[in-house]
Amino acid sequence: MQAFAVKPAGSVAAFHSRPDLRPPTITTTFGARGEALAHADRGLMFLGPGPVSLSGSQQYGPLIVDHAGIPVWFRPLSPGLQVTNFTSAQYRGKPVLVWWEGTIQQSGYGQGEAVVLDEDYREIARVRAAGGRSMDLHALTLTAEGTALFTCYPQTVPMDLASMDMPRNSQVLESIIQEVDIATGRLLFEWRSLQHIPVSATQEPHGEPYDYLHINSIEQLPDGNLLVSGRHTWALYKLDRRTGSIIWTLGGKQSQFRMGPGTQFAWQHDAQLHSEQSLTVFDNGSNGPLTTEHESRGLVLEVDETRRSVALRKAYTSPDRLLAGAMGSVQISSGDGAVVGFGVASHITEFASDGTVLLDIALPPGMYSYRGLRLPWSGRPHHQPAVAAGRDFESGTPIVYASWNGATKVAGWQVAAGSRRDELRPLGIARRHGFETVIPLPAQPRYASVTALDHAGRELRRSPTIQL
Repeated sequence: MQAFAVKPAGSVAAFHSRPDLRPPTITTTFGARGEALAHADRGLMFLGPGPVSLSGSQQYGPLIVDHAGIPVWFRPLSPGLQVTNFTSAQYRGKPVLVWWEGTIQQSGYGQGEAVVLDEDYREIARVRAAGGRSMDLHALTLTAEGTALFTCYPQTVPMDLASMDMPRNSQVLESIIQEVDIATGRLLFEWRSLQHIPVSATQEPHGEPYDYLHINSIEQLPDGNLLVSGRHTWALYKLDRRTGSIIWTLGGKQSQFRMGPGTQFAWQHDAQLHSEQSLTVFDNGSNGPLTTEHESRGLVLEVDETRRSVALRKAYTSPDRLLAGAMGSVQISSGDGAVVGFGVASHITEFASDGTVLLDIALPPGMYSYRGLRLPWSGRPHHQPAVAAGRDFESGTPIVYASWNGATKVAGWQVAAGSRRDELRPLGIARRHGFETVIPLPAQPRYASVTALDHAGRELRRSPTIQL
């Protein structure tokens, strides 16, 4: 039985079987060496499409796509909400999906909460900030101890900045980090930046209120301490998990490391320790209005804590010389290459270790993804597959549209049909093609259903029966 995929038009995909889902259309371009890797089992791409400015009727939310940019799973958010920090993680020893969702304020910060889903796509937790605070969009990490580390919406603190040739009656934004127990919501740790990092460390021009630090990533290190990124000080900090004190500062005005050629970054995002001596960071090179570099870079830095030195191992740049004034990510991939998310520049690019582009993923113009990650994921939706009926416009042949949002093991669809709802007989098997498989039927039955099959031909789950 023939099967073929619906071709989405414009910047939004549309599906007969799931008309409620309208994910943005993702464009993929393979490099010369990338197409050979297209069908290898290297994980799925995790995106969090959002708009530069909220407008129109397009849907935004956590989105998983395959190597060709075809949706695997999409969950549209309520109008007005946006998503960041979409990733897979472990919670209580099991794989989960997690993201931040909320509203983004004019300040550039967010007010929202974290959402945690299991492999069946059932919501198992919502994580909120403690003490009357609101969870911010910039950083969210689940730990092996069943806790969540995240940034909070900053607190405005009056401060005299005359010593920095700034107004005496200034208002300073204080970055705040919290750790809470996911199950109980109990506050375990709170860190406030003004107790540890002075305003004089900033590289940001004065504004009101003065966003002098702008923490935008948090990672729990193997020794239990924290690595955080201060976008507006151009520095990374290792924090003592017990006391909150600064163990060391890397980059910026007060760097305790000797920064080798090409290692200094500016307005950076997503600092991650890859190995004992390897650290990745996305060097934006711009905060939007101000530019220090001609293009953004995904950096792999060699860090020697003992000798307090930093050397440049690799710098990944886009062939299009993309400059991202906000957002961004770097992830080491298989083969020692990297997946680099270019934030508001709307591209996620996968590089080989020598810098060759393997794959480029582009969101529609005007959209961004806070980060772009390639991650393993196996989803088994708790809901049934979706099915819809239609007819070929020219021949009048009946058509069945089949999909199962989030299912990662579907290889084909077994179609059953008949003249009575309770007397369906198998008609054949159609190979899965894209998010929605389009199946022309050879007869004129009144009722039909589809059953999802895995690669071994085993039945996974059956759809409802529909009238044609």
